[in-house]
Amino acid sequence: MRPGHWSVGRPYAGVDEKTLAPVVKLRPALSLSVHACFEELRSEWTAFEKHAATTVYQSHMWCATWQETAGAARGTMPRIVVARNPAGQIVFILPMQVRRSFGLRILEWHGAPHCNYGYGVFARSFLPMAGSWFNEHGAEVLEIAGPADAIALTDMPDALCGHSHPLRFLFTMRGPNRSYSLALEPNYESVYASRRSKESRRTACKKDKALARTGSVEFGLPRGKEETREVLDIMFRQQESRLAEQGVHGAFGEAERRFIHRLAEKQDETRPFLLPYTLRCNGEILAVMLGGSFGGTYWALISSLASTPLRKYSPGDLALRQTIEAACQSGLDSFDFAAGDTSYKLHWASDVLPLNTALKANTLRGFAWTALAALATLVKHHVKRSPALRQAALGLRRWIAGRG
Repeated sequence: MRPGHWSVGRPYAGVDEKTLAPVVKLRPALSLSVHACFEELRSEWTAFEKHAATTVYQSHMWCATWQETAGAARGTMPRIVVARNPAGQIVFILPMQVRRSFGLRILEWHGAPHCNYGYGVFARSFLPMAGSWFNEHGAEVLEIAGPADAIALTDMPDALCGHSHPLRFLFTMRGPNRSYSLALEPNYESVYASRRSKESRRTACKKDKALARTGSVEFGLPRGKEETREVLDIMFRQQESRLAEQGVHGAFGEAERRFIHRLAEKQDETRPFLLPYTLRCNGEILAVMLGGSFGGTYWALISSLASTPLRKYSPGDLALRQTIEAACQSGLDSFDFAAGDTSYKLHWASDVLPLNTALKANTLRGFAWTALAALATLVKHHVKRSPALRQAALGLRRWIAGRG
């Protein structure tokens, strides 16, 4: 077998039947295999990710639970590419999936479209050479992950973990969103003062005191799995109502809700993966800040706000500030606000991460699909960068919702 190529016939003897392709030998001395089962990789994956460069969206807990719930409901087919060195040690994992769209096979990041970062799980020692390695062998990696009519890898940051994205050679266009993060330190007050002006802090303090005068204000995590389930249900109802005001419907369907609930059920309560921080006044939940704790980072996932007259005291802002404070006290290194351009992210973030898209057609039918996907991405990009177009789009959404 020549370096960089493989036989597409019978797999090597001894390869697990759940492995989708024969082991592939590529320079520099890496062997690739593609898998469809998360469970068979669980112990190796979870051990590897503890010291790897990755995000919460490529953690084994996230990927396996997504496939168990939302992925299964959508009929997505996992394509997990694993690279090993000659000693059999994992060098990188690329969790991807093949999804059917209008009869076409689309290769994308696993968990799409609810995957805020398109990335992998990489040994940190491999990152300095990862770009050049993928420049030479990336096409073979994608080919063995298929077959697919089109490739649509979205939300890939320019750089992460101090290095350019290993798959940077694939970037074809800027995505519509940017992502935002905040560097943390143990002293929350120092972080707060560095990101918000004296005037904004003074205004927030006045609103906090005004809210406190209306009743008993409490902030924290739910106690036990039953209370967690109740908080998550309230969060989804609040979010659905809030988004409906903007003309947005169906952002999180039943499968996505099952996914979040399943994560909460599976997690170790002594070291929780999900952190649904709640802000209450007189026992009523005013806001929920749901995030994930993974790899020294708080990953913001979903936030919700109750429809109540107490909104005038900005309980959402208070919940955010207290969540950031809790992350500082927990010794986390960063707070990831996720993708999307909103004013509060611009005020808080210390880093802005442009996100990129890779679109590639492998067949004639795939070419038409990627052309439409590129056009949609371009339109979204311009709408989100133009305040006038953004307001027009929101107005159109509300008008359509009103006629529905």
